Amino acid sequence: MPYTFTFMSEKDARAIQTWQYEEPYTIYSYTPSEEGLAELLEPRSPHYAVRDKQGELIGFFCYGTSAQVWENAAPALYGEDRTIDIGLGLRPDLTGKGLGLTFVEAGLAFAREQFAPRHFRLFVLSFNKRAIRVYERAGFTRVREFMQLNPVHGELQFVEMRREA
Repeated sequence: MPYTFTFMSEKDARAIQTWQYEEPYTIYSYTPSEEGLAELLEPRSPHYAVRDKQGELIGFFCYGTSAQVWENAAPALYGEDRTIDIGLGLRPDLTGKGLGLTFVEAGLAFAREQFAPRHFRLFVLSFNKRAIRVYERAGFTRVREFMQLNPVHGELQFVEMRREA
């Protein structure tokens, strides 16, 4: 399925902020806020809206510090050794339908073309076995598990995964 990537527009960001996921994935649901909107529109750690061939907004990718699970002083694209952190979201009604691998592979291909990284890194909640399986099929390997304090959800366990670009 071909996808189109465009810089996140305010309209797309506001639409994404309405997405609500079902249990056990409700933690990925957005709460509309001006701060969240500003992060979705931050060009130094860019978010991209992803559309299908009919032009429907189906998801997003973010690259750089906005994909990290801790606070950063300043948005940036690259980390150490030209590593790019990636984050992504698929529209809630499309999850669990077998689209994950092609969606992830499209986001990686886009990042290789746009940014020429050496490595990719991502963080996923450890309970999200469905996503971890997709990432492993996309060539990511588990690096470590760690706990991270979230101001809304408390302490969360994450899996860090990496792969060559």
